[in-house]
Amino acid sequence: MLSGMFRDEDIRAVNEARPDLCGFTVNWPSSRRHVDRDRLRRLVSLLDPTIPAVGVFFDQPLGFVSEVADEMLDVIQLQGTEGNAYMTFLRELADLPIIQAIRMSGPSDVERANKSTADLVLLCAGWGTGVPFDWELARQVKRPYILAGGLSVHTIPDAMERLSPWGIDMNTALETNRVKDPHKIAAAVAAVRSASA
Repeated sequence: MLSGMFRDEDIRAVNEARPDLCGFTVNWPSSRRHVDRDRLRRLVSLLDPTIPAVGVFFDQPLGFVSEVADEMLDVIQLQGTEGNAYMTFLRELADLPIIQAIRMSGPSDVERANKSTADLVLLCAGWGTGVPFDWELARQVKRPYILAGGLSVHTIPDAMERLSPWGIDMNTALETNRVKDPHKIAAAVAAVRSASA
């Protein structure tokens, strides 16, 4: 998954590279990559319809998440403190797959990942920090997961070989001067495909 897309140019690069998922940070003003609902609508309209659009939400009201999801998303990613109860209610409102991001810092996070009712969990060190976490924690997660945090085209092969994650999520590593770089986007997708072959 390629995350943090916020410009038209980003979508053109994504359409060329053809990742399995494309992520958008929705209504999270503390992130420089966030998009509001209108901007999200435009970006999703530019996205190749065969590439699923993932809305990344941080502790947003259920009604807002479900409305945005129903209108323009294929997958919901919860990046905040949302728990299993939140996901239960969300599933009643929006019939889409859910990814839950888990900040991995110790055994309690492993337990939270294993007990999550999300369709997939995303394991990371923080939100868009570009910093890896201790991969030994990922080895203790007994379900499919997306690996995120501090990955680059150089570390993807090792991560895929050592951990066999369901997928890889990249954001910060795709940027040059704080904007998405089409060459880095293409290289990241190629690295994941090569390591998966």
